[in-house]
Amino acid sequence: MNLAYQNLKQLLTEDTDSLIAFNNEINLSSADFQKHIKVATNRFKQRPEQSYLLFAQNSYDFAVNFVALMLLNKDIVLTANNKPEWLTSISNSYQLIIADQSVVADIASTHYLESETESSIEFPNILSSEIQFFTSGSSSQPKAIAKTPSQLLLETETLEQLFAQQVDQGVFFATVSHHHIYGLIFRLLWPLLFRHAFSTELLLYPEELLAHNHQHPDICLISSPAFLSRQDNSLDNIVLNQCFSSGSLLSTQAATASFQQFGVYPIEVFGSTETGGIGYRTQADKNTAWTLFPGLTLAQAHRSERAQLHSPYIHHSIPLDDRIELLDDHHFELLGRVDRVVKIEEKRVSLEALETALKASDLVNQAKAVVLEQNRTFIAMVVELSEQGLQFLAEHSKRQLNQQLKQQLVGQFEAVAIPRKWRYFEHLPYNSQGKLPLTLLSNLF
Repeated sequence: MNLAYQNLKQLLTEDTDSLIAFNNEINLSSADFQKHIKVATNRFKQRPEQSYLLFAQNSYDFAVNFVALMLLNKDIVLTANNKPEWLTSISNSYQLIIADQSVVADIASTHYLESETESSIEFPNILSSEIQFFTSGSSSQPKAIAKTPSQLLLETETLEQLFAQQVDQGVFFATVSHHHIYGLIFRLLWPLLFRHAFSTELLLYPEELLAHNHQHPDICLISSPAFLSRQDNSLDNIVLNQCFSSGSLLSTQAATASFQQFGVYPIEVFGSTETGGIGYRTQADKNTAWTLFPGLTLAQAHRSERAQLHSPYIHHSIPLDDRIELLDDHHFELLGRVDRVVKIEEKRVSLEALETALKASDLVNQAKAVVLEQNRTFIAMVVELSEQGLQFLAEHSKRQLNQQLKQQLVGQFEAVAIPRKWRYFEHLPYNSQGKLPLTLLSNLF
């Protein structure tokens, strides 16, 4: 059994009163956690269901139910989407929802009543439950990805081995949900199992982070490009112990702005729900290379081929959906997605190449292409403008900006590849998980 599981056993058996979690209203200790785990395990023991969809906004409530279900070897289903239609589409995967009262009717609540019965905590030799993540991927259709507790705990243990000194004595705040794998591991399991107190509440705005920083000068922030790209230069600087970012790639501008605002370059984590963490980097000194997490290998016979990932966080090796260049056995660079070549009027068009060409313009920070079907098939473009781009738009019409950016492309691409519709933003409209799903982009047009 790995170190993370041993730490969990100690957390639930030692007679200590260390701080586990907190918010503006309450501090929750290890004694509280032990008591609530006993209540939760007793409650679940009495239920016949094997599979539970767990959805709780409060990360402490989520942690208690997650650990209790795991110790009882019950199966857990996680999804960041709690819309009724979505829950219906995945309803065959669970028997009962454990959630906040506000999510859906006829559910089991996550609330703990003081009068509920406590029972002793039993520790199985093998954690045999299945943890199933549901994502929408690029198609917006439910996709189930199964993990074992040992895989998640091993990844948590690796984080502590790599970054313990950088987060030592710090408290964890987060701008990302714990309902997906990045938030679950970084925001919840890591601080819980290695005794770093965490805030139970989600940060939505930089102003909230600044307010908490006045009380906590030792914050480790678990964040995403969606949040880090929205830094407010009018705010006072925020001093962080460390900052992590995942969900999508962090732009050079956002990485630099984060350093200026927080005093640290975010540690970016590259991976997915399916793969778990693959590599990490910071963009200090204009670095673009990624370092593989310990225990992982990437195999690639030729640069044109997809690299094969071997990882203890997955059941079997899988090919990556990203093109890479191996620098050595432990380092690599990302060259873009392999699955973004589309056909427009029988012409093959690389959406990645279009975006890269646009980002070469001084007017553009980021660009995302999407294929639309409206009587005919064509490409549309969602653009995050640079300061120069925003100034250009303020002084000229949108039509003129369209023409300016089209000129950036006409020398490199055939006419069918030139975007026909454009949408401009100060920041790309990432969702709460730091993603840009296909449906979100398509709905902009």
